[in-house]
Amino acid sequence: MKQMCLTLMLLFLLPVEGIPQQHVVSHTTHNGFLQAREYLDMDEGGQRAYAMGILDGMYLAPWFGAPDNDKGLVSLATCVEGMKASQVAAIIEKHIRDHPEYWHWDLKDEAYSAMRKACPITPPTAKHPN
Repeated sequence: MKQMCLTLMLLFLLPVEGIPQQHVVSHTTHNGFLQAREYLDMDEGGQRAYAMGILDGMYLAPWFGAPDNDKGLVSLATCVEGMKASQVAAIIEKHIRDHPEYWHWDLKDEAYSAMRKACPITPPTAKHPN
């Protein structure tokens, strides 16, 4: 029940647009409930629930006006397809452990940065004419 509440809470906290890898914000995002350091204090179940919630929230972003064919969302969805929640949780955990300078930042921002690093936006490949 606690994990379900956390997942639902996260769905409503995610920004419509992502934060670039350099942590430069060109639009308004709201503060989240958790700081990045708090993720390291969660048990594995809590980390998996958070990972599922943040991705579900990103997938839900088009409901709030984000483009549903945006190359960033498409590349992320393609990248994580087939991953287990534990794998996504491990990606987020590694990023946070590797960047203690951002432990005081919002967890949602650092989770997004972790996923963008693991799943960079790739430009479309040029098709060679036959």
